[in-house]
Amino acid sequence: MTALHRRLASVEPLIGCAVGSGAVAAAVREGGADFVLALSAGHFRTHGAPSMAALLPYAQANQLSEEIAVRHVLPRLAGASMPTFLGLCAQDPAWDFDASFDLCEQAGLAGITNFPSVGFFDGVFAEALEEAGLGYEREIELLARARKRGLGTVGFAFSAVQARAMVGAGCDILLVNLGFAESRSLRLEGRQRQAALDAAFARVNEIIEAARRVDSAVVPVVMGGPLVLPRDLAELYERTGARGYVAGSAIERFPAGPVVAQTVQDFKAAHRSRPTIERLGAMVSSNAAMRRLFELVRRAADSEATVLVTGESGTGKELAARELHRLGRRGDRPMVTWNCAATPESLAMSELFGHERGAFTGATRTHIGKFEAARGGTLFMDEVADLPLPLQAALLRVLQQKEIVRVGGEQTISVDVRLVAAANREFATLVPDGKFRLDLYYRLSTVVLRMPPLRERREDIPLLVDELMQEFSQTYGMPAPAMPATAMAVLGQHGWPGNIRELRNVVERCFIVGRGEALSRRSIEDLMKVDPLLPAAPVQRARRVTGGDRRTLARDAVARHDGNKAAAARALGVTRKTLYEWLG
Repeated sequence: MTALHRRLASVEPLIGCAVGSGAVAAAVREGGADFVLALSAGHFRTHGAPSMAALLPYAQANQLSEEIAVRHVLPRLAGASMPTFLGLCAQDPAWDFDASFDLCEQAGLAGITNFPSVGFFDGVFAEALEEAGLGYEREIELLARARKRGLGTVGFAFSAVQARAMVGAGCDILLVNLGFAESRSLRLEGRQRQAALDAAFARVNEIIEAARRVDSAVVPVVMGGPLVLPRDLAELYERTGARGYVAGSAIERFPAGPVVAQTVQDFKAAHRSRPTIERLGAMVSSNAAMRRLFELVRRAADSEATVLVTGESGTGKELAARELHRLGRRGDRPMVTWNCAATPESLAMSELFGHERGAFTGATRTHIGKFEAARGGTLFMDEVADLPLPLQAALLRVLQQKEIVRVGGEQTISVDVRLVAAANREFATLVPDGKFRLDLYYRLSTVVLRMPPLRERREDIPLLVDELMQEFSQTYGMPAPAMPATAMAVLGQHGWPGNIRELRNVVERCFIVGRGEALSRRSIEDLMKVDPLLPAAPVQRARRVTGGDRRTLARDAVARHDGNKAAAARALGVTRKTLYEWLG
């Protein structure tokens, strides 16, 4: 193990940044990155071109990378303990790599990384490169030669096969590349975004496990794909063996320039070892009741029992259902969602159980219902309390018999489905009023998960605001506005009838209506008054922040930002000097 390898292996999380300009290099230095990749893709991104432009065949591509590293990146990192790796394209048959190694030693570059990589290509062109001896084996040879010269190496790998080969060559850092960062993932919501992340995590685990069979001391980091937000990293650390992350487009192209330093700091803070904060998939909390709920979700996931998730609208019932599915034995099978209140009663039976061709006017073909679509997996029935009574009786029979009959059909069809239901209405009222069957309630409620409303977990509001600020900062390409203590106090005292969904709307308005400008108590109150559909919820005037309150606010902010006092001060809307005064 090299000295560089030992040094980098001791840092967790290990945050790298791929840069193509001096301005971005200076910003990531301010943000506190652990290492830098000087890549030609970053040069094109900072000039408004897509990252893929770095893969176009043109003369002297490696010369461009050297100029970026030596003339633009290194001068901005002078004095910083931040190893910088030069990206070289191994597919240039005329390039003198020994001369590049000499340059690294003379200029103080830490080593080499194989970029652009043949792994970004497919089809006929990739095959032609392989046949010409210019494929991935040449990239491994490039890094092996660099290592013999005493240089550090960061090895891009796109598959388990490539990872095994790269680790076998002794690279200091294995970079698991999921492809270029996907800006479209910023626009994905709910199930689509989670599905993209689930697929990415599965691929990361497959590659890392293959690499560790070669060398258990490998230092794996991840780059690209749908992982573009700091909150994605928190889930990455929870669900994979990744030790860190490399940001490219996520810091150069997605946010505006002033956001870069803030984004890197947020990436550094999204670490799994935060003692008072617990994550479960897309859910995060420091509230004791929520943490107990997370543990109950994990236990219930191991069973096949039906689960009833209750709670007000906007509390995250579907997120809990998704974790029950993901963590259970059926996690690799489909999860089908059906909103019981969104389908007219006349069509509900067909939607749930399917129908045969000719079963009714307009039934021109056989239709597969939700139960059959979810076969082997999980069926999530949202708003189950709104099921009509005839459908309740049919559902009870399915749960008892484990079989269905399509509308207009006669043949029984066996269904192997785990059922998770959710409701935001009180069964204690519905059952006595005859609006919901008691026997069905008992069938659904083997395990009951109650999602607390936001007003019962107010200590999570600053944490949730931080997460949402990070997300919308990326989405709208502007820095997150400063949130002074008086403004945060207003959020903490609001009734939140719409729960997290309402909080999300308020934070997004800070970027749309407020244009990311610094917030105040008055501006927050104004942003919270613009939704006429929500019931009036009194917003108490924020009390004057006393010395004891300041100390508590300051300590909480520092804890949320893993001891990063600059980030904590920014979140509170005060200077670092003021933060120290508050801490006492």
